[in-house]
Amino acid sequence: MLYAVTQLKRAFIADYVVLGGGLVHRFGQLPRGIVRAQNENAFLGGIRLWERKRNSCELKWHLI
Repeated sequence: MLYAVTQLKRAFIADYVVLGGGLVHRFGQLPRGIVRAQNENAFLGGIRLWERKRNSCELKWHLI
């Protein structure tokens, strides 16, 4: 599981990955750039991807 998360992090050139869910506590030490969080944080991150600049149709965030 952690191998897959690490590979996705590399593939998407992500600064960090947030893991959540009921069994995330089973992982001891997580690799650098992978952090534990509550599932509620995923909704906030998803919403941020679709935020638009004020008074504009242009997206606020750019995915490269």
